[in-house]
Amino acid sequence: MIKVLIVDDLEGVRRMLVYALEDDYNIVQAANGLEAISVAQSEQPDIIVMDLDMPVMDGVEATRQIKSHPQLSRIKVLAVSGQHNSEKARLIRDAADAFIEKPFEIADLVEAVRSLSLK
Repeated sequence: MIKVLIVDDLEGVRRMLVYALEDDYNIVQAANGLEAISVAQSEQPDIIVMDLDMPVMDGVEATRQIKSHPQLSRIKVLAVSGQHNSEKARLIRDAADAFIEKPFEIADLVEAVRSLSLK
């Protein structure tokens, strides 16, 4: 089964995404970018759903580190942000495999994850 790492500092958002994806994917979670890197190393997910705005380490830096790590660079990253016009969003679009803007419909996020799982 495809493993998906959900990274968001808001527990409610993580719960919502777990609920939406858990029937079709093996789900692991992290609450910030630093934790995401650690979980990615230990769990080796196929896809990461990465929020951009988080404490400790944001999603932009976490994605950069994941994509530059030899054992993690193959992981597909779906970036999620409400800052679609910001410099941060542009940077993540360059590093991530896909981007979805907040607020989003759950069906759109599920479809984005499904699309990445087929690549």
